[in-house]
Parts: sequence; C-alpha cells; structure tokens
Amino acid sequence: MNTRLILTALIFVIALGLSPRTVQAEHHEGGPKVLQVFTIEVAAKDRPAVLTRLAELQKILSKEGQPGFRVWLGTYAGDGVGQLFVTVERQNYADFGINQSKVMASGAVNKWIEDINNSGLSKVVRQSLLTEVTP
Repeated sequence: MNTRLILTALIFVIALGLSPRTVQAEHHEGGPKVLQVFTIEVAAKDRPAVLTRLAELQKILSKEGQPGFRVWLGTYAGDGVGQLFVTVERQNYADFGINQSKVMASGAVNKWIEDINNSGLSKVVRQSLLTEVTP
C-alpha cells in the first residue's frame, strides 16, 4: 500500500463512509462510541523516534482543537508484541466524520505526514474502527 495513504490514516485523515447498517446503541446519545485503532510496525531501536514524532502530532492536533490519542505497546503475547497501537475515541460516527474533515484540511498535519513518510521509521499494518456495543 502507498505509504502516504497508510500514514495519512494514522492521523485520522481517511474519511470513512457511514453504512446504514451501523450498529446504533440506544444508551448512547447520537449513536454508539467509536474507537479508531492503528497498528504500527516499528523496530525497537526506532520506537523512541516514532514516539517523539507522535508527541509532535499530539501537540499539532491539540492546537487545532482536536481530541488527543493514546499510544499503546503490545507487551504480552500474540502477534502484536512489540507493535504500537494508536487509539482515538469519538463520541459517535458523526463526531468521527466531522473531525476527519477538519484534520484533512490542516496544513500542519499534512506537513507532519510528509515528514513521517520521508523518515521511513514505521509502517501502519492495520487499522480498525470499533463500535461500542457494551450493554
């Protein structure tokens, strides 16, 4: 896959179509919460540099009024050990879509994408959008 496309997704720039089959949980005003998850493959020696760049992105998004994201390290068992997981929670699909549009228009975010793509430090190997179904 094109590296630019993959890392663009990392910063929540790929707009997703909303299916009419989207699960609607009655206990959430405006629909269920959604969690966007990006799985990033990165060598252990490059992890500090990637975390530094993600911290820079966090500052950019904060200045632009965007919600923060969390970064997790796979540490126990399974194929995710050593991988980074970037997560961002949205109130519902509408919130997700609105914020996607704002981020796509950001010159600072686009500059960050260009810089991380040119670094060759990491690769997004999977992305998921999870819908909360907690009863």
